[in-house]
Amino acid sequence: MSPPVLCVVMWLGMMTVGAAAESPNVIIFLVDDLGWTDLGCYGSDLYQTPHIDRLAASGMRFTDAYSACTVCSPTRAALMTGQYPARLHLTDWINGMWEGLPSAQRKKYRLRPPNWTQHLEHRHTTLAEALRQGGDKTAHIGKWHLTPRSNDADVVARFFPKRHGFDVTVAGNQWGAPGSYFWPYRRARQKNSTVARVTNFPPSESTRGKYLTEMLAEQAVGVIERWKGERFFLHLAHYAVHTPIQGRRDLVKKYRAKITPTHRHRNAEYAAMVESVDRSVGAVVSALDRLKLTDKTVIVFTSDNGGLIHGRNGPTDNRPLRAGKGSAYEGGVRVPAIVSWPGRVPRNITCHEPVITCDLYPTVLEMAGVPGDAEHNSRVDGVSLLPVLTRDRPSLGRSDLYWHYPHYHRGGATPYSAIRSGAWRLVEFYEDRRLELFHLGRDPGERNNLAKTHSQKAGELRERLHQWRCRVSAQAPGVNSEFRGPSE
Repeated sequence: MSPPVLCVVMWLGMMTVGAAAESPNVIIFLVDDLGWTDLGCYGSDLYQTPHIDRLAASGMRFTDAYSACTVCSPTRAALMTGQYPARLHLTDWINGMWEGLPSAQRKKYRLRPPNWTQHLEHRHTTLAEALRQGGDKTAHIGKWHLTPRSNDADVVARFFPKRHGFDVTVAGNQWGAPGSYFWPYRRARQKNSTVARVTNFPPSESTRGKYLTEMLAEQAVGVIERWKGERFFLHLAHYAVHTPIQGRRDLVKKYRAKITPTHRHRNAEYAAMVESVDRSVGAVVSALDRLKLTDKTVIVFTSDNGGLIHGRNGPTDNRPLRAGKGSAYEGGVRVPAIVSWPGRVPRNITCHEPVITCDLYPTVLEMAGVPGDAEHNSRVDGVSLLPVLTRDRPSLGRSDLYWHYPHYHRGGATPYSAIRSGAWRLVEFYEDRRLELFHLGRDPGERNNLAKTHSQKAGELRERLHQWRCRVSAQAPGVNSEFRGPSE
């Protein structure tokens, strides 16, 4: 029996235990582009996040949590399915950098990305579908970015959240970023256009003048109030802190007055955006307290990929990690992760277990006592974190985590695959089959490549990585026939 199937069988065997107790509500905060050091409880020297810090103190904070990909759409698909992006063949943001490149620019790249899937397919049983089948009301609020890019509205609508198990959806469409964080959430030069704007949100009377992050939080609180007597799953997927980097003006002013040359984090606009996310957590937690739902609710807080550091005035700084979003290194995939469940998850625990986005699918289903779809479960790559969360086991007993990104990205990535095994992390680059091996315990910044001095370990991990790619039928990049080298 393969390891993923074994884990699913064990998880299903424990469902009766979870179902015996009252099933909780589940709220997942998925923040966009939030880096590993972007919270007070993760060491930021500027960003003020008191509500998130209190959430961490009320439960478990993971130091070695990872997004399933270095960019957004694949991680979102992994959360919804419990599967690695490589297995889904959804391995880049929709529609990816390559699609928009003119031929003259494509000539610079040695490889061509595979023909990858650019939407979340309906053959999968999403987390929302599984929970709804188990009796939950389900709501998606915020960024979706799992639909095909098309000018045909009917084609796009077939893959909206409501077609993937959500009873209610607010502001989720095909776009990965708003035109603006200020109402009406579109670029100023696009007054009569729906392009690059947030859609599917309530009438202007209730949203006019609202900063986007606050509007989404208000909608989330409204859902909680309407469903206070029912069990619910709320997926609050903020557009923040993705570009455009635009904070509330009063908060920007506050942080500009705080920044000194000694600060590691120095972007006041970005700091203001982080604080708005924090306030949204505070608003939701306050609503739960007021409605006496706190003890009946699991809260998960995490990010879809590492912090953005490239571009004009790179918004954040992921040090001590190397690089950031869109790279092959830790800064692109290591993220904050917090789980709070009063009475079940002990308070103020720091966990060093390596975990990944895919794990949330089986974890939430086990918490809810919901079996899900057996055929889909046989393909789930994640493992339930519940034994570690409740301190029933000190470790998951899992040896490896994997990443596969057969694409190019402006954040620095060339096509690569990677494996983390214990404290070791190996990256294999497709262009030249170069290996980079790091010991994260001694070198969290991935500065010292040990592939030559520890060639046996590098070879062992490369073999495991290749075997995994075969198991999940990972797509490889191909030769780019348009490529012209520097001398040409």
